[in-house]
Amino acid sequence: DIVMQYMRDKYPGKILEMYVEGGFNADKRVSVLHTLLGKGHSIVADVVIPHEVVKRVLHTTPYRLQRFQKMHNRTNEFIGGLSCTAHVANGLTAFFIATGNDPACVAESQAAVTHFDIDNSLDCQDFHQCDLYASITLNSLIVAIVGGGTQLPAFRALRSMMDIQSANELAEICAGMALAGELSFYSAMESGEFSHAHWSMTHKD
Repeated sequence: DIVMQYMRDKYPGKILEMYVEGGFNADKRVSVLHTLLGKGHSIVADVVIPHEVVKRVLHTTPYRLQRFQKMHNRTNEFIGGLSCTAHVANGLTAFFIATGNDPACVAESQAAVTHFDIDNSLDCQDFHQCDLYASITLNSLIVAIVGGGTQLPAFRALRSMMDIQSANELAEICAGMALAGELSFYSAMESGEFSHAHWSMTHKD
């Protein structure tokens, strides 16, 4: 408003219309701007998971999991999706509500890219025996520890439990949570456990 008033005062002509916001920032709605340029926190979380852990915990293999994830991403791109993830919005919504952040900001915060691949850093000769590399890039993560409901007692207590001192630390934890959710979802889909679990829960005798 101050800048707009300055422009009105200094401009020699008459400004007929002036608005403080014209929609270009795409606030609380997903946009290609969020994917390419970023907004808020831009953060990457990644991990290498041993082959045996993927088999024992996620009930699939790194090779099969990364093939499925890449197919999923390519399909998403084909239909014009801006967020190349499985369901990162679910985890972000829960995290935002739990920490007193605005859940409406999930719209732009979900402009993310999940990537799975075979980890060949140890010169693995057999792709079917290699470890899994997994990462998520959140280019427009809108989280904070001030403003809104963040100062209410329940949300301050939660941050204290996680020993969070800054918004950057909150963003790091959020990214780790998002990657864990992606690993869980993709694994459940690839192994067939996703549909089996839903069927079991909705068709109880």
